[in-house]
Amino acid sequence: MQWQELLKELESTKTALKKTKLDLDSECEARRRLQEEVQGRREWEERHGRRPFVVALIDADADGYVFHDSFITRGVKGGEDAADALLIALQQYIRGVANEPTNGMEILVRVFANLSGLGRMLQRDGRLTETTQLREFASGFSGRQAFFDSVDVGAGKERADLKVRESIKFFLESFQCKHLVLACGHDSGYAPFLGQFVGDKQAAERITLLEGTPFPAVIRDLSLKRTRFDSVFNMITQPVASGNLVRAPPRRGTPSTMTTALSSYSDGSDSPIKRVPATKGSPLIKYHNTLALSERLGPVMKDQRGRRVDRPLQVKPEVMEGLRTQDLCYRLFLRGKCAHGECQRGHVHQPLTSDEFDALWTLARQCQCHKSRGARKLSGECSDVKCVYGHKSQEA
Repeated sequence: MQWQELLKELESTKTALKKTKLDLDSECEARRRLQEEVQGRREWEERHGRRPFVVALIDADADGYVFHDSFITRGVKGGEDAADALLIALQQYIRGVANEPTNGMEILVRVFANLSGLGRMLQRDGRLTETTQLREFASGFSGRQAFFDSVDVGAGKERADLKVRESIKFFLESFQCKHLVLACGHDSGYAPFLGQFVGDKQAAERITLLEGTPFPAVIRDLSLKRTRFDSVFNMITQPVASGNLVRAPPRRGTPSTMTTALSSYSDGSDSPIKRVPATKGSPLIKYHNTLALSERLGPVMKDQRGRRVDRPLQVKPEVMEGLRTQDLCYRLFLRGKCAHGECQRGHVHQPLTSDEFDALWTLARQCQCHKSRGARKLSGECSDVKCVYGHKSQEA
């Protein structure tokens, strides 16, 4: 019987050997598939990481993102110099925020603007002698760097916005896009759109907002990275530690308040803010705001003693804080007219909403009316229906 047991054991060993061979073949096949997948992934990453880039998207219809006059007034050469200055500014900034080496990283720039509308606005403000200067500037800017483009979006307020938003989504989905610099933070309407990326840490870390005019509160609250390129774009106002505002230097050949056309009217339609040139009998430059809600200022209210008092206002703190940083002209945006030739307050803003009007009015009331402040008798009090200042009597 011993030989029968040996035969049985041999058959069992053959069966086990066959199973082991099948398992080994299966493991080899799985290993080959894994190696192919790893190699494919490595090739994919190498292919997609071969041309990393940084992109800057600029809504140039906004006043805070208009290039310095020293660039735009020199046509093609100014455009070339502006492209060089922007390239240097972007390279310096990206070196400080990139989580990987920047050597060999391309920089793409897309500048979106209604060139005809913007050119007319700059000419009206005395910053250009001819609108053709802006087109020549755009040509020089686009031709200077391979990936720098100035895009004429044509008439229509939302055209630049649409291109910026769609470009943001496109580039953030690109594996090769390492960082996105956005010049669109002037417009609170971008806040809901940008807010969708805040919860995505990977996307949010790749976004930097470029500040021109001070950001509204809803943009600041997104807590995205921020920077300024004052060497490239016009500086409107800049908050400092003391809470005061530093005005931009006067533009070449014009007073510091010469910018009166609203950037939101980039479709070429008439701006509600008009600059009335000086005349022989009227040496001061005057500003008229045809959309000011000045009727909200009246009527005059008085207390039981017959003294003028201010009507209570319901003001949202975030709205008032946003306007405080912009240092707007009270007379222009509340009364509808500013005739102070040396006025240093801001004369550029979209038409105020009701909430913004009351918030700016509240800020104006922090300056007491001089007639009310110096009153010693009832007849001396302010009777101006459109007075925007505070009316708190100094008498007990």
